[in-house]
Amino acid sequence: MLLQLENTNPENINKLLSFARENHLELSVVDDINGSHFLPGKPLTPNQLTQIIENSRKSGMLSMENAHKEIRNNF
Repeated sequence: MLLQLENTNPENINKLLSFARENHLELSVVDDINGSHFLPGKPLTPNQLTQIIENSRKSGMLSMENAHKEIRNNF
């Protein structure tokens, strides 16, 4: 699972990581560079998201390969 934390600071992130450790959860920061935290890639545009949904509805099923391809193209 990937969490995107907005409007936070290193102290709050450390509290979250501490909570995870205390509860035996594996949680780590992605791309921690000098205290700045970045998520890989960018979100899908509304058109891309709509296209994924339309393809899924038309076929009855969206293949995992097509879903991965769309996501990889945007990361």
